[in-house]
Amino acid sequence: MKFSGKSVRSLTKILKAAGSAKEVRFAVPIENVSKQHLIELGFDEHPKVGDYLIPSVIGKTTAFNARGDIKIRKELPKEPESVMFYGASRDWQGGIHHSVRTRTMDKYPRDHIPAPSESFEIIEIQGRLFISSSDLNLSESDETRNIHAANLMLECFSEFEIFDSKNNKIVIPAFRSLNWDVLPPGEYPWEKSKHIIFKATERLDKKEREVIEHRMRVISRRKPDFLATGRAGFNGYFVYGFKNKEVYVLESIYLDNATYIFDSDWEELSQLTKSDIIKGKLPHKRIIHNKKWSTEVGRAIDGK
Repeated sequence: MKFSGKSVRSLTKILKAAGSAKEVRFAVPIENVSKQHLIELGFDEHPKVGDYLIPSVIGKTTAFNARGDIKIRKELPKEPESVMFYGASRDWQGGIHHSVRTRTMDKYPRDHIPAPSESFEIIEIQGRLFISSSDLNLSESDETRNIHAANLMLECFSEFEIFDSKNNKIVIPAFRSLNWDVLPPGEYPWEKSKHIIFKATERLDKKEREVIEHRMRVISRRKPDFLATGRAGFNGYFVYGFKNKEVYVLESIYLDNATYIFDSDWEELSQLTKSDIIKGKLPHKRIIHNKKWSTEVGRAIDGK
C-alpha cells in the first residue's frame, strides 16, 4: 500500500489506502534513499536495525516536529521580558566597547506549542531495511498525530508505504538513539570546546553568535568533564556534564531557549524529547537568560 503527495490535511486517502489495517507503520525502503539524504536526516551512512532519531530540519514539518512553535498572544497586554544582546557602548573617554548585555523589553506573551518529536526508526520487514514511523493507530482519537506523521514522511521522502503492523513480521531489536554524539571523556574548557561551538554558530548573525558564544563560555569556565552535541532534530543543542557533581547543563544556540540543569543520569537524560524536558519528565531547574543568569547557572552547577 503506497501513498504519495506533497502533504495531507485529513486521513481520508490514507484510511482508504490502509484498507482494514488499523495498527500501521509508514515506511520507505532504505535502498530508495540516497546516502547523502540519509546523512542529511541525521542517520549514519550505513544505518542499522534499531537506530532511531528525530529527523533533522529540512522544511516546515520537520522544523515543527523538532522545535515546536510559538504563538504570539497579541490580544493580551505586553509583559516585561529580559533579553540578552550584543552591542556597543562608549566609555568616558569616548572609546567604543562591545559586549553582551541584558535589557528588559515589553513583549507580547507567547504560548509554546510542544514539538511532536516523532522519530524515524530503522526496521526490517521480510529481510529488507526500511525507515519507518513509530507504530501508529489509525483511530479518530489519533488523527492529529497520524496526519503529522504522514506529512513528516512526505516532506522527507515524497512517498511512503503503509504496512499493517499485525500482518507483517517487523524486526526491531533494542533501539539505539542517534540524537546525541558523546565526545571522548576529558575536561572541556572553552579553549577545547570553542571550535565545536563555532561550527554550530557559523551561520548565525554576528550579534546572535556573540550572545550564544558568551553563554557557552560561561558554562565552559566551570570545566565540564563531559560534552555531548545534538544531531538530527537536536542539532544546535549541547549538554555539558559535571560527573563528580552529577549535574548536566542543557544549552542551545537558539536565543529564546532557557538553560536546563539536571541532577540525573546521562542515559536517562539522553532519551528525553524536548517536549519531555519542557513538561518536566525529569526533575530539573529552568534558568532564563536575564541579568542573574551567569550567577544562577554557577550556583546550580555547584549545587547551591
